[in-house]
Amino acid sequence: MPIIRAALRTAPNGYVALVGDSHAEFLGTPDFGGRSCVNLGIGGSTAADCARHLASLHPDAGATAAVLFVGTNDILRWRHPDRPTAADCFTDDVDRILQTLSAWAEHIFVAAVPPIGPWTTGRDPAAVIAFTERLRALCGRSGFTFFDPFAGIRDGESGFALAGLHRDGFHLADYPGLAKEVVQLVSLRVAPSQVPTIRAASTLTRDRHPRASNRTFGAVRLRFYPTTPARSLDC
Repeated sequence: MPIIRAALRTAPNGYVALVGDSHAEFLGTPDFGGRSCVNLGIGGSTAADCARHLASLHPDAGATAAVLFVGTNDILRWRHPDRPTAADCFTDDVDRILQTLSAWAEHIFVAAVPPIGPWTTGRDPAAVIAFTERLRALCGRSGFTFFDPFAGIRDGESGFALAGLHRDGFHLADYPGLAKEVVQLVSLRVAPSQVPTIRAASTLTRDRHPRASNRTFGAVRLRFYPTTPARSLDC
């Protein structure tokens, strides 16, 4: 956290924030076409951890974009992610994260929960799908961009990965490749000249898209989804 606070103190207007767990942390600080990047990822973070960390930060500069990776540590079996109360708490915690980020950034991108290796036992593959749908619904309800950079390695709707994972079963084998996909995603959606400032969340113009599209960059297929209103979740 001291390193993160120091990075935020020196961040210029228009930076890109990478937020969440180790999937965000391991992206480092890639070059977003000349934009400064601040990595706020902390390995091992749950959605509740991330919400708490963000609430303690007070950036002076406004971000152009924030990219969130969360969920991998919420689907640990000992947390009982199959219980409705656990899923509801996850939804509430992510909603808190998005409320914070909406006051910081003009555009917010939320990644799907990545699949896990079929040889792993500590995480619930069904929760990969269920929690991903929670993230998709939150984005649809709030007008943020949901995307799935892991579509190319998924084994259908099983929650498992076909390939592309580290031997631990949940970290990726190629984070530089994922970073490249995230840079291209942000570049597609954000105008080069935008230099935002921090504003109240209620005054932000949310990132809205008229229709879904699929684009393949390298080996990973990015799926973009429309931000039409979704059915409200019981929280």
